[in-house]
Amino acid sequence: MPRTVPTSTARQATLARPGTGPVFDRASGARVWDTQGRCHVDLSSCSGAAPLGAGYRPVVDAQVAELHRSGGILPEATSPLRREVADRLVEIFPAAQAVEFFRTGSCATTAAVRLARVHTGARTVLTAGYHGWHDWQVQYRPGMGLADRDPDTADFGYDLTLLDRLARRRGDLAAVIVTPEVNAFPPEFVREAERITRAHGGLFVLDEVMTGFRYAWGGYHAATGVTPDLITLSKGLANGVALSAVAGRAAVMEAARLTHLSNTYQREVTPFAAALATLDASAGGTAVEAMRAAGARLMTGLDELFARASVAAWSRAWPTMFDVVFADPGQGRRFFALLRESGYPMEYGQRFMPSAALTEEDCAGFLEAAARALPAAAAGGGPRGDGTQAGVRYAADHFAATRETVERWWRAAGSPA
Repeated sequence: MPRTVPTSTARQATLARPGTGPVFDRASGARVWDTQGRCHVDLSSCSGAAPLGAGYRPVVDAQVAELHRSGGILPEATSPLRREVADRLVEIFPAAQAVEFFRTGSCATTAAVRLARVHTGARTVLTAGYHGWHDWQVQYRPGMGLADRDPDTADFGYDLTLLDRLARRRGDLAAVIVTPEVNAFPPEFVREAERITRAHGGLFVLDEVMTGFRYAWGGYHAATGVTPDLITLSKGLANGVALSAVAGRAAVMEAARLTHLSNTYQREVTPFAAALATLDASAGGTAVEAMRAAGARLMTGLDELFARASVAAWSRAWPTMFDVVFADPGQGRRFFALLRESGYPMEYGQRFMPSAALTEEDCAGFLEAAARALPAAAAGGGPRGDGTQAGVRYAADHFAATRETVERWWRAAGSPA
């Protein structure tokens, strides 16, 4: 007989993974209010999705107007707005000659891998860093996925020696896909990864989901002279509206005609209205500069606090997307727990991604809260040093980099703030 679930239990089981802490209800700019009416300050741009700040009025207005005009979704994916956004991305990003659109960053990276495999006819994909939640990618964290999730994919832990060895051992390389972890690895690292990829005949894919609209106008590859075959974009493309893209060399993008990349909600048109308004507001890098100024203010203030208190902790290295690293992760967790209680909802290991809406008042308030929290969280710390060994542990915990590669590159990544 089928098992009967009591009505009261069924009504309670609404979320498979309920959250903890405050339940947020609404946001505006860098401010967010919980269901109790308490105001918090968002230092992550809603995990990077809203670089202009939540509810940025020109983006909201464009989206609402398009919803009224067009109905929001059409019977087919083609639309003038879709083409216009594609044309704009080709203008902005040097690597982009053709574009395909999706909903999320995970969709975009998965599509890029599919395109690389179809174009080359090879199966092997070597990865470094986080590229989403899909089965082919979670192999970089063996405990997170199925044992047979994708035998043709292997992670090289940002270790270039291992990359070369895996490419030689596996042969028939389709692609190497790398997320630029800019706070641990300098541009020279990514250029060397590209060189090794070319030497083994694979395509080089740069995951710019995070860096595309945050590192520099035109993306990480434009700023650093990297020449990827494909790039993936998402966070910040439509300032909080779900939209992502794969862009790249026209010859590689032609593989889209030979496979299936479609989904129902590619027919939406309102995300493209939001994207155009976002690109207009961000044009020329104005939003990036505002984020950079706010991030530099936060980094400088934190480092001054850490130095005065002789706490082994560092903020590094790129102001628009920086990390805070403690030699003792327990201290880091306590520090961020106290900040969260003070109205700054961050966790240890979560990346600071300030939005252009973050004000001087917001920054000052955070640094005051940090000054109050630090003595209680980090009492009895050891010597500061240069942070390399702390970086080794942090990088292993948060993006699975090997000790050898972090020790080689950590100092070179520096602090441009």
